Amino acid sequence: MSQTEGAPISGNHWKKNVRLALICTLIGFAIYAIGWAKYPIISVLISLGIGFTIRLSRIWLATNYPNMKLATQYSVALVLSFLVWGVTPILLNVIKNSGGYVDDLQQYLGVFVVGGFFMIVVSFIYYRNEQTAQLRRALYQFELDQVQKDKLLLETQLRLLQSQIEPHFLFNTLANIQALITIDAKQASKMLSALTALLRHSLDRTHTQWLTLGHELRFNQAYLDIQKIRLGERLHIEYDVTDKVTDDILFPPMLLQPIIENAVTHGIEQIKSGGMLKLIIQRTEQNVIIVVSNDCNIGGSKRKGTNVGLKNVQQRMEQLYGDQAKLVYDDSQVGQVRVTLEVPINVSTDKSGNR
Repeated sequence: MSQTEGAPISGNHWKKNVRLALICTLIGFAIYAIGWAKYPIISVLISLGIGFTIRLSRIWLATNYPNMKLATQYSVALVLSFLVWGVTPILLNVIKNSGGYVDDLQQYLGVFVVGGFFMIVVSFIYYRNEQTAQLRRALYQFELDQVQKDKLLLETQLRLLQSQIEPHFLFNTLANIQALITIDAKQASKMLSALTALLRHSLDRTHTQWLTLGHELRFNQAYLDIQKIRLGERLHIEYDVTDKVTDDILFPPMLLQPIIENAVTHGIEQIKSGGMLKLIIQRTEQNVIIVVSNDCNIGGSKRKGTNVGLKNVQQRMEQLYGDQAKLVYDDSQVGQVRVTLEVPINVSTDKSGNR
């Protein structure tokens, strides 16, 4: 929860009190040194009194009137301090015309005015420091709120993406299984097993924003197994996956799947004779490089929404990794599309929510 503008700064209060006491003491001795006070103890006590009256008044105002502006708190605290140490001692006849430590009204007023001036300067410095601290806290809170909003938006986009992909794919797969049962029961059984594996991996994907690269690979292998059964000899799949892909590498769900789905639906499926889809995963010291290449029609895909999935992937990468990741789409080679993802292995656990 964000702090109100007038809330006192939390922290080591005793350190602040000691620092204020030292400042007031130095001011008191300075006043004595320039000859405005007859005794140093008097100038020190007056400086301490003014300083701590300002501080305690400011804390009291901040506690009881938390919505009061910081500048107003300091102004009221200064007025109260000057009333207490300027008018009250005179009204109570504490300042004597003769006798005692303070036997000169003019001398007391001199100490009070000089000490008060110094404390105004000190209070102004305290005010600016606290104002800066409040601005920093407000900026931090704003950034924190923005991160929470980005996280919520990202999760909403992920759920929407899953809701768009999974239902139609599930219904199509079930329809294919139903059709295969009477034609090729063995293939129907294989597709049902692949669908079961896909759904099993899908259960984890709806409850977290981050899984692992190994989990994502197994999910997409199950997806491609289904597509392989559906398209038959029209789809040829080749894997070139490093053995360094382990379950300790964090990876967001639904980042690789739209690229592979695009490769199948907008690439291989558009070619009458079919084609090759190749998945390459390599690991460097700092990054994971994923390449999805596929054959395609020379004239491009005839289906709409070719770039929608890639745009979603690009946006999610920017939100999750910032400028640490990159996506490269290359269709410069005739009859082939190549999409390259490069993401960092060590990702910050505070940047994008719960991982």
